[in-house]
Amino acid sequence: MKAIWSLAAKDLRLLFRDRMALFFIIVFPVLMGLFFGMIGASFGHEPDESSIRLGLVDLDHSEFSKLFVAHLDEIPAIRIIPTQHDAARDAVLDGKLAAYIQIPKGFGRTAGIFWMAPPTLELGVDPSRAAEGYMIRGYIMQAFGQLVQERFRNPASIRRQVRQYIDAINQDDSIPPPKRALLATFMRTLDAFLGTLQRFNDQMNAADHATTSAAGDTFEFVNIDAVDIARPKSPSEALTAKLRSQWDIPFPSAMLWGVMGCVAGFAISLVRERVEGTLVRLQVAPISRAHVLAGKATACFLATLGVIAFLTALGLILGIQLARPDLLVLAALSVAICFVGLMMLVSVLGKTEEAVAGAGWAIIVVMCMFGGGMIPLVFMPAFMVPISNFSPVKWGIYALEGAIWRDFTFQQMLLPCSILITIGVVSFAVGARVFARRSGA
Repeated sequence: MKAIWSLAAKDLRLLFRDRMALFFIIVFPVLMGLFFGMIGASFGHEPDESSIRLGLVDLDHSEFSKLFVAHLDEIPAIRIIPTQHDAARDAVLDGKLAAYIQIPKGFGRTAGIFWMAPPTLELGVDPSRAAEGYMIRGYIMQAFGQLVQERFRNPASIRRQVRQYIDAINQDDSIPPPKRALLATFMRTLDAFLGTLQRFNDQMNAADHATTSAAGDTFEFVNIDAVDIARPKSPSEALTAKLRSQWDIPFPSAMLWGVMGCVAGFAISLVRERVEGTLVRLQVAPISRAHVLAGKATACFLATLGVIAFLTALGLILGIQLARPDLLVLAALSVAICFVGLMMLVSVLGKTEEAVAGAGWAIIVVMCMFGGGMIPLVFMPAFMVPISNFSPVKWGIYALEGAIWRDFTFQQMLLPCSILITIGVVSFAVGARVFARRSGA
């Protein structure tokens, strides 16, 4: 046993002296984790205003409803999509629209007229897109403020409404005569004022000073009835709801990149020792080939655990959660066993350092590509999911994620850990057998 530890210590000292190997084992995984973490953080920012697609349902089709829609459409941050109510609701459910607004019948008769009940606009919005919903509210107020100004720039349209209201008062027997006379007097006075204002506008062609008070309090002229349209969560959304940090997803992948650096580094060092005759000199000493392989495996095992521990500590500093520390230990041991075995198998893929390095990194890149090292497992396209099951990287990331943020139970952790251990044992046995044959056993 002492010989194995001595050989492992020797390999670890050589590893720490190899700056390029340390770069791929420690620095490169950290850079990968930080890079993908920063990309992930961008998804949590407020949405790009230019992408807001707003469904528009106009049940009024009046001059002023069309004018209101025109003012909305002038806002660069909004793209108006004319539609029907049911279609708009379905589009929000499908994520094709951020929200929809419905303009009710009678909107043009009351919009912007302060003595009448304000119209109510229905705003249907996906609760998961609340930031866009609040921006849309602001844009509605902005457009409605412009509509109010249009009302006051055109007193003739208000005078028509006033005269209709006077006729309605005179015909309503439910209003007591004194109150009816008071309302009629007020409305006739208002009609006379609007007539004067209209003549003034025609003469001066400047009514901006008459719109100031109306534009200042636009919120009093319209009600917004917000309707939450809860879209069913997809499996990926249900999983990402467990995330607490932008680093939860990238750091398990970064750990596997570091582990793969260990695999490549130790596999190449084993070939180098065979080519340079180091193994022959070691065999002259009172140790067997089994001791040599065990020492190499122990060094790779410890280096793998060290990489996972280092990146876990760094992730905790940055804010990753750690749902199950006990299961993280199990996951780390299983990953280490698996990739020590793969290291042994990669080392016999060629007879020279160049051959092993080329073949090894080619296999590593493919395993990472289909195993979640480049595309997170939770966002992986459906066609890649069956292929990913053949990648040890997928099961390594899956086990680490289960302990870090997926909150696996012990029973759930058994599947990925069992697969990892099986791959490791079989790979090490095959690699050791081929290595023994090439070494003249």
